[in-house]
Amino acid sequence: MQNKHRRRLGLISAVALATAYAGAAHAQNARWQPDRATFKPRDVAKELENKMKGTFVIATVGDLLIQEPIGQMIDTKIQDLLRNADTTVGNMETKIIDRRRYPSGFNGNWSPKETAVDIKNLGFDILTGANNHTFDMGDEGLRSTIDILDAQGIPLAGVGPNLGIARMPVFHYTPKGRVAMIGAYAVAPAGQGFSGPATDAEGILGGKLGYNPLRVTAWNVVTSEQLAGIKNIQDTILSHRNDPDVARAINMPRDAAGRVTIFDGRFMAGDKPGSYHYEVNREDEEGNVLAIRNAKEYSDFAIFTMHVHQNRYAYQAYSQDHYPSDYLQAFAHKLIDNGADMFLGHGNHTIQGIEIYKGRPIFYNLGNFAVHEILLETDNKPEGKTAVESDEIPNDWLQQNENLKALVATTKYQDGKLVEIRLQPVDLGVDKSRPWSQMSIPRVPSPALAAEILADVQKYSGPFGTKIVIENGVGVIRP
Repeated sequence: MQNKHRRRLGLISAVALATAYAGAAHAQNARWQPDRATFKPRDVAKELENKMKGTFVIATVGDLLIQEPIGQMIDTKIQDLLRNADTTVGNMETKIIDRRRYPSGFNGNWSPKETAVDIKNLGFDILTGANNHTFDMGDEGLRSTIDILDAQGIPLAGVGPNLGIARMPVFHYTPKGRVAMIGAYAVAPAGQGFSGPATDAEGILGGKLGYNPLRVTAWNVVTSEQLAGIKNIQDTILSHRNDPDVARAINMPRDAAGRVTIFDGRFMAGDKPGSYHYEVNREDEEGNVLAIRNAKEYSDFAIFTMHVHQNRYAYQAYSQDHYPSDYLQAFAHKLIDNGADMFLGHGNHTIQGIEIYKGRPIFYNLGNFAVHEILLETDNKPEGKTAVESDEIPNDWLQQNENLKALVATTKYQDGKLVEIRLQPVDLGVDKSRPWSQMSIPRVPSPALAAEILADVQKYSGPFGTKIVIENGVGVIRP
């Protein structure tokens, strides 16, 4: 009985002590709560300004489809533009592996580990790996690419073991401030499925390795009369769903007015039959917009870069368009409204226009920086021809003149304000006068070809109101 009494007293004392501690903690927390009357939240608009100090120059290029160390073969003028910038970025279109120790065969766009050293020596500081070649060598190839580039101090944006990390920014640290970059891949080109996006953990399921997606849905534009015919086909097929030999009829979702979904195809009425209309996945859009705003709040300069293959027209060769698809301008504007200092597009293997929106550049596509491939494939080649010889067949899609023109853009800021953009034309072998061994390597073009390339980008930039003047073979934009 006495022991019980003692235990009871001990319990009462413990409860009293815990209550006292809880009261003290509550009082302490109350002391550290902000005074709502005097608390002033930060001005978010101010935080989203370009905060780089002094003169800051960033060099940007398009796709690096480089499968060997070719840096020393690139014109020294182009090398200098990349090396002399404070930050240099582009899209890594190949997977980097240790070819002597890689556990399985090679596939698609691959590159030996020595290429990473070469890319570093060229001056590249940040690359993105979110593109349609992210998984050319499977999971192991992506991990290998990340590891080998990390060893060179080049972070790879847009990919990771789950969606949260794939959508996180990577950074380049400079004396003038911190540069953040987020990479994404606009999935899917017409006719391709949604494959390879990273996912987050959900319940007992872990996240999936992959890229940061911006999923888009493509609608084929037809005339109203054509749509009525497609709708009639749909109605005729659905009229049989209750036939007696149908085991279990499925429910077909109703399309909105002016739209028909049939045979995995999406059709809508519009003014220009044969064009595509794209609709963005709202969850992906919101996630990326919040990601760039968060990245900018943590950095001084923020870049959003995205691999884009969408064409505007069904009757145009795949990924060969000089103007952005209908969704892209609105998306780029939204990113800049939320802190992006620059939008860098690539993937569509042709030069596209440049827009200056609220004093910030949108490079819709600067063209292929390099498409130097090791052409050792032997399958599906015309009889009696080597892979190199076959690559010059007139319909080879990456060897057209439009694929062999490019730009290196150097963008200059002074205390956070855009001062000037310089556009250096690049020739990858347009006139086919080079030997095969030197094709697709970036070179300074002849004066005539430089003028042609710059006239092209003037034309493509015209719809955006961008004025480009030509000075000594270089395009110049001064907002």
